[in-house]
Amino acid sequence: MTQAARTKIENLSTGKEGITITWRDGYLSHFHFIWLRHQCECEQCGSSLNGVRGLRLDLIPESPNPHDYSFDSDSLHLIWDGDRHVSTYGAKWLRDHCYSAQERALRKHQPVLWNKKIEVDPPTFIFSEVEDSPSRRLEMLEAICDYGFCKVEGAPGVAQEAVRLVQLVGAKRITHFGDFELSNKKVNNTSHDMATLTDKKSVNNVGDIRQALQPHCDETYRTSTIGITIFQVFEPSTEGGHSTLVDGFEAARRFRKDFPDEFERLVRTRLTGQRLDPKHAEGELPRWYRCTLPMIRVDEDQEVCGIRVNERQIAPIDLPYDQVVPTYRAIRNFLKIVYDPDLIISFPLKKRDGLIFNNQRVLHGRTAFKLEKPGRQVMTNSVDLEDFYSNLRILKSRLKPEDPVQTYNQGMVI
Repeated sequence: MTQAARTKIENLSTGKEGITITWRDGYLSHFHFIWLRHQCECEQCGSSLNGVRGLRLDLIPESPNPHDYSFDSDSLHLIWDGDRHVSTYGAKWLRDHCYSAQERALRKHQPVLWNKKIEVDPPTFIFSEVEDSPSRRLEMLEAICDYGFCKVEGAPGVAQEAVRLVQLVGAKRITHFGDFELSNKKVNNTSHDMATLTDKKSVNNVGDIRQALQPHCDETYRTSTIGITIFQVFEPSTEGGHSTLVDGFEAARRFRKDFPDEFERLVRTRLTGQRLDPKHAEGELPRWYRCTLPMIRVDEDQEVCGIRVNERQIAPIDLPYDQVVPTYRAIRNFLKIVYDPDLIISFPLKKRDGLIFNNQRVLHGRTAFKLEKPGRQVMTNSVDLEDFYSNLRILKSRLKPEDPVQTYNQGMVI
């Protein structure tokens, strides 16, 4: 049976509450009348895609019924009782929005879980190819969606052009750090203003220390957690400083398998992450962020959809007395899995290399590196998940119009 047969109507029957479509591939789809009436996108009713809708659900009968209907292989036409409103639905649109359990599962994106074995061949792209080719750009975004990360070689490598890589992922997010965060720098981003770590009298950002960093998620103190993170290397370490990554979804899978009760505890228990920036900028108040969310999020299907792990940012645990020790036990056992060498991949990033990852799935860290001049310089930008998914949807609709719109996990948001 061809793919086209999937979206061709073979037959149709009506019942008390809706219609049943028999597709040419033999599958049956059931649609309620209320769903069909509410989803009409004629000129009068408008479209949810732009939010310009004249349709009001409270003015639709609670149990609408068709006065008449007709269909062919490519479309369905309904004339409704009462106002004789005419609704037309494309066959492909109906199949793509069939809400049976099987079709909903097919539309739901399934991440590809990984462990240390992916280290020998991580998803890698060439910047010029991704920038010049929409199809390669789509492949890169799909890899980030599937694996949670990818490497990019041959990025611009200078701050003035770093936005070119960011814009391939989505709209740049502005936080209290400004347009970007550049390790080993002064306020201005010019060559004579670059400072080595030895020039710093104090350090308020772990990105500016040379010690190894355990895998973690960034900015767990935000209610709107950082989505996609983009690193760009301007000056690499000559010794050490290798990037490390862990698939948080695979870690959560192992945690759930080995410690099911403790997994449920970390799904249920809200933990506070915090960050104080005492010297944010001259003339401004200091910044003190606090956010209380679970360490693991699951969606309506009880599948892991978001990870929020940074033990350095866990505020004093504020729970009932009898929950404190069990919660510490659960966190400890989860972190043992997160830090397991079998899950950690490690690789050096060269000058003009980029690293893109989903901060709500993939934990990142780095090995210790040597003090040297001019010193390691890595720029960090971020893109919200919704902007990343927007670019992904638009490119897929243009380059793969035959595919139904996929449902992507929403990270820490449910």
